[in-house]
Amino acid sequence: MQNPLLIQAIPHEDESPMSFLLRTAELNAHSSIFNLIGKEKYKSIIRQSLNYHISDMKRFTQVLEVLNLDSSYKFLAFERSRPTNRSPIMIGTIEVPHELLELEGLRYCPTCLSEKAYLRKIWTLKPIHACPIHYCLLIDSCPECKNFLLPKTGVLNCSRCGFKLDKGPVQKVKSMESIYWFLDILTHSSNEVFSDFASCWKAFNSFLKDDNSNTNENIFFKVYEYFSDPETSAIKLSENINSRSENSHPRILLLPFLKHKKLFNKHIKITEKNSSEYRISENSISKNLRNYEIQLILNISRFELEKLIENDFLKLGQKELYKGDIASRDIEHFLIDTYSQPKSTLLTSIEAPADNDSMQLKDVAKLLDINYDLARKLAKSGWFKLENTNEIPQTFKKYSKEKVNEFKENYILVSPLATQLKASPTNLVEKLRALGITPTNGPHIDSTAINIFLKTDVQDIKPDDLSMIKSYPTRSGRQKNALKNVPQSTEYYSLKDAASTLKISSNKVAVLVHRGILVKDENNPLSIQIQENSLLNLKNKLNSENYISYVDAAKQLNCPINWIKKYWCDTGFLSIEDLVYWKLIPREELSEVLKLKEVYMTGTEASKLLGMRHSHITNLHKQGLIRPYYLGKTETKIRLFKRDDVICIKNESS
Repeated sequence: MQNPLLIQAIPHEDESPMSFLLRTAELNAHSSIFNLIGKEKYKSIIRQSLNYHISDMKRFTQVLEVLNLDSSYKFLAFERSRPTNRSPIMIGTIEVPHELLELEGLRYCPTCLSEKAYLRKIWTLKPIHACPIHYCLLIDSCPECKNFLLPKTGVLNCSRCGFKLDKGPVQKVKSMESIYWFLDILTHSSNEVFSDFASCWKAFNSFLKDDNSNTNENIFFKVYEYFSDPETSAIKLSENINSRSENSHPRILLLPFLKHKKLFNKHIKITEKNSSEYRISENSISKNLRNYEIQLILNISRFELEKLIENDFLKLGQKELYKGDIASRDIEHFLIDTYSQPKSTLLTSIEAPADNDSMQLKDVAKLLDINYDLARKLAKSGWFKLENTNEIPQTFKKYSKEKVNEFKENYILVSPLATQLKASPTNLVEKLRALGITPTNGPHIDSTAINIFLKTDVQDIKPDDLSMIKSYPTRSGRQKNALKNVPQSTEYYSLKDAASTLKISSNKVAVLVHRGILVKDENNPLSIQIQENSLLNLKNKLNSENYISYVDAAKQLNCPINWIKKYWCDTGFLSIEDLVYWKLIPREELSEVLKLKEVYMTGTEASKLLGMRHSHITNLHKQGLIRPYYLGKTETKIRLFKRDDVICIKNESS
């Protein structure tokens, strides 16, 4: 088949698929991509790839075929993890949700565009709100007519007013630290870590949407603050929700975060603790809520919500069998009247009839003189025979009174035992172990969430016996300030203390253990106890002057962070010390590369020095006007050019 195009655009390796098609259309004097492809051919492509976007691999490949373009150009397109246009795209092994992509509109850096007239693929990622090369904000609306930029006619002009986009204002950002941080987790983290980032983005995007402040920059700032300074993030969210307290109940305002409760548990607790009293007024906003959203707001099960509706506790009148949306105003009335009570008594009016042989969890807690949460943990561990079926919600579940009394007669928990002995519950288990008394069940025995002692084992213990114990082994190791004083040790740090020492979360410490970077006590397989010397070695490495962070190394090399691996690591010049949450480069190796760069420069740097587009240096090479040098310590080589040769060409052309 003869190529129908008069001129073919040559793709850049970092170009977006939409940009390539726009340039191809413009080169062939077509007013749009649609006209470039043709009406009938476009309809055929849609039928064959119904659930895909034109930038997706499947549809983009078909466009290339219709235009008789090189099929290898498909590397520009996005590959989806599943066959719909709302499925995540794949960047390496990372799944990036569609919520983080901007495929319908255009975003650009005016300096990049003036240097080389094409749209970069990286600009389609919403968290990249600033250019990693020129440190300026990306523009998403025409500086002249203020309309959002749409992919209609070329890449250099506004499709509505014709404004030359490369003449747009350059607004510098104060810091690029957050952008480099995002690029790092995008290229070097796990799907689990990136999933948390995406969930956080979705939550703040939904929350900020209410006052139209959900710009990419603003959302990203909130997300970065969540990961870098969670305490401040939680306090600011609490203040923000309080500032909206005239409009909605705090639990309704918290809905975006309740949908990701695992991530925002601390934020939710602080917000609820600091929230001011809410009263429904003329300023209150009412919106429709789905049933699953109401369950999250009221913290109840589907069964419990159905009971509330059927018994008209939500005062919906004839809507007792209502299955559609429910107004948030109705939920607010219920929250104000009822939800201030503890969860265990929320539905007392519709509890099951009394039963002399069984009891509810709140009564179990009262009988054993423990709090509701401890009673729930005991019940979950199977100590009390469950009388009800699993379909019955937690509020209505009943437990054998006989089993509860049997437990009370034979066992005792740490908290009531500490009260009985007038001792601190914090170190009571360790002190009793020094006396040869160990729990029958517990976190370090059989993974039971709480320590349980036989009453017969502790009945003869007196407060004086505990006060005589001055030294005893602990599971938390030495205090943090003693860490550097002991170079080699068999002491152990608890997960919490290790996290505090490294200033990361406990979950991240567990990942470091799983990866073998930290060593745990193998004699305690049911808990994670971190070997002190492995913790010390990691901390010393992070503070060592012999290493530099991956991000800082990229800055010194004047290399985009997403290219340093390909240019300098894969070629063997630099080695990466991958510590999961920290990527380190040996300073000695970096110094060698910096010395090399005093003589040589990359093709990108050479083209930039010449003031030309990226492919210019390649054209000079093909014409024999400049000699490339392929250097590397592995089979993979980097193409470099002598700095003096590039300067000579620049001087000749000036």
